[in-house]
Amino acid sequence: MNKDFAFILGNGVTRLEVDCVSLLDKGIVYGCNRIYEEFAPSVLVSTDVGISTEIQQSGYSARNVHYTRSVHKIEDSGANVLPKEFEGYSSGPAALALASLSPANYLFLIGMDLKGVNNMINNIYAGTAHYKDKNTDAVFFGNWVDQITTIIGKHTSKRFMHVNPLDNFTADEFRKNPNFETITLSVFKSMINNT
Repeated sequence: MNKDFAFILGNGVTRLEVDCVSLLDKGIVYGCNRIYEEFAPSVLVSTDVGISTEIQQSGYSARNVHYTRSVHKIEDSGANVLPKEFEGYSSGPAALALASLSPANYLFLIGMDLKGVNNMINNIYAGTAHYKDKNTDAVFFGNWVDQITTIIGKHTSKRFMHVNPLDNFTADEFRKNPNFETITLSVFKSMINNT
C-alpha cells in the first residue's frame, strides 16, 4: 500500500468505472455512507442522521473506522466524531478533509461528480433508505464546491486530482488552485499502477 495515495470516493455514477475494492491495496480509501454495504473502506464518513444511525446500529462502527457528526454519534457504537472544524461539512467534503490530514500527498477525488445526470439526482444509492428518490431533481452542489475549495486552499502542498469527472465538469473554483487538476481514468490507472 502506498501511503502517499488517498482515494476519496463519492457516490456519483462515475465511481462505478473504478474497481474501488482494489484501491485498498494502493492507498488509504475514504468512502461515504451506504458504500459500507459494498465493502469496508479504510475510513467511512457519514454526516446525515438517518444513514449515520443505520451504520452505527448495524455494528459496522464497532468493527471499522467510521466518522460522523457529534450530534449523530450513538454512545458506545464505536463511531468517531469528526473534528469540529468540519463537522458542518457534507459527507464527501468531510471525507476529503480527513484525507487531507493524512500523510498522503496525492488525493484522488473519484465519483465526486457534483452535477446531476440529465438534471436528475446523481447518486448510485438514490431510491434506497435515507436517500432521495431516483426521479428527484439534481441537488444543489454549491456547498460542496465551497467546502472542497476551502480544503484544497488550506493544503497547498498536496495534489488534488479529480478523476474522470462526469461530462468533464469541474468547478471553476477548484481550477483556480495550482495544486488541483483533472485527470482521465487512464492517467489515474497509470499513476496508481506504476509506483
